[in-house]
Amino acid sequence: MRKLLVFAAIPLTVLVIACSAGTKSGSTSAPGDGGAKAATTAAEPTTVKAGQPLTLTQSILGSDTVATITVSNVKYGVQSKNEFEKPGKGQYITADVTVSVSKGKFSISSGSFKLVAKDGTAYDTTFLSDVQDLSGNDLTHGQKTSGTIVFDAAKGAQTGGKIALKDVLADGDAGYWTL
Repeated sequence: MRKLLVFAAIPLTVLVIACSAGTKSGSTSAPGDGGAKAATTAAEPTTVKAGQPLTLTQSILGSDTVATITVSNVKYGVQSKNEFEKPGKGQYITADVTVSVSKGKFSISSGSFKLVAKDGTAYDTTFLSDVQDLSGNDLTHGQKTSGTIVFDAAKGAQTGGKIALKDVLADGDAGYWTL
C-alpha cells in the first residue's frame, strides 16, 4: 500500500511543479497611453473612459492571448420592458460590450464584470430578459462577440464609479472603465 501511495504522489507532484513553473503574466493597455502597459497583477490596472477600448494581453503556460474589450453606451436608471423585473437595489445600469481576439483563445461573459461605486461597493451583474446577454466562450484569433451587461445597483452608484473586468487568474481586476 505504501508503494502505491508513493507512485500515486509522484505524478501529482510533477503536475503541481509543472503548473507552478508555467508563467502567468498579463498587461492591459489603452490608446493614448504611449504604449505603456500595466501588469494585471499590479496594484493599479489600466483605467480608460467608457467607450474606449482596453487591450488585455495574457501569457499562461506559454500560451499568449490578446483581446480588445470595449465597454460603451452606459445607461443609468434603465427600466425593463418586463413588468415583473424591478431593480432590488435601486436602478438598473446597462453597458454594451464588444470583444475581439487577435491572438490566442479568450472566454468572456457578463459574469466577467462588476460595477465598483466610488465608496468601494461592488455590484455583480444580473440578468434582464429584454437585453442580449454577453457571452463568448473560447473565442480564437479573428473572432468577436458583443452583448450587454446589466447591474442592479444603488441610485447614484455610477457617480465616480467604474466598471471592472475581473481577472480570475490574479489578485485584483484586469482593467477599468470610468463612468
